[in-house]
Amino acid sequence: MNMEFINTPQKGGQMAAAVERLSLLLREENAALSAMDFARAGGLLAPKHAAADALAAAWRAAEPDHVAPEAMQALGLLAEENRQLLKRAMRVQRRVLDMVARAAKSSHRAGGYGSAGKPAAAPVRPHNLVSSA
Repeated sequence: MNMEFINTPQKGGQMAAAVERLSLLLREENAALSAMDFARAGGLLAPKHAAADALAAAWRAAEPDHVAPEAMQALGLLAEENRQLLKRAMRVQRRVLDMVARAAKSSHRAGGYGSAGKPAAAPVRPHNLVSSA
């Protein structure tokens, strides 16, 4: 990263480092989400939140112009991509859960327990001999 844009070395350096750290984490999470590696993406949640908190603290302590506009623009683009990928991941997860719920519902027998305390036999459904031949 080009460091010529930093006006105040200490404050600007913290801001630039925070932007770079969050950008790196967003790139890594976006790659994981693109690959539908939800476990890896989930493992990045805490570090991403910590990086966002560090950026917020650096932002309060420094002027925004201590970071190159290109770095801020790149961070914004990464954040937008991350938002889109997270929305897609949530849709996929919802579909998977819906499929599991439907499968569980269709395999659930409406049985109970018989008089001896044992599971009741599955109900016998009428069988059409003509269609089963």
